[in-house]
Amino acid sequence: MDRLHLITLSDRASRGEYEDQSTPLLTLWLKGQGVNAISSSLMPDDPGLLEHALLEAVAAGTPLVLTCGGTGFGSRDTTPEATRRVIEREAPGICELIRAKGGHPLAFASRAVCGIAGRTVILNLSGRPAAALEQIQLAWPLLSHAVAVLRKEGEAGGPCT
Repeated sequence: MDRLHLITLSDRASRGEYEDQSTPLLTLWLKGQGVNAISSSLMPDDPGLLEHALLEAVAAGTPLVLTCGGTGFGSRDTTPEATRRVIEREAPGICELIRAKGGHPLAFASRAVCGIAGRTVILNLSGRPAAALEQIQLAWPLLSHAVAVLRKEGEAGGPCT
């Protein structure tokens, strides 16, 4: 995978009340997987802002967009709802794998979703840095495959089976 965009959602981190730890942790791991171009943004838990950012990433042809945060039960945790407004087709198996194989029982409390918008795969990750890292590690083989299939379909050779 050549590039991806990482969106971290946190009201407090976006106001500078504490340092975002998810973005540097995930960026380091993703670079170790050979992802060369990683762009990132930090924003408050605002579904309108997230929806706009997701649509921009899809329009830019970004192969993979990861979001961090906003997947819990808090009143400001609306990442899945914003994501659902952007995706055209859900890919529930990826989040099912993450929930089933996650090392902590709270993994089942995640409301995260994964889906496809155009030729972009979007996956919601936890806002807790260690949990987000575990989740991307679990999902990486499936995400790599999904992105490869979507990208292959867009080439002149037709669909990839």
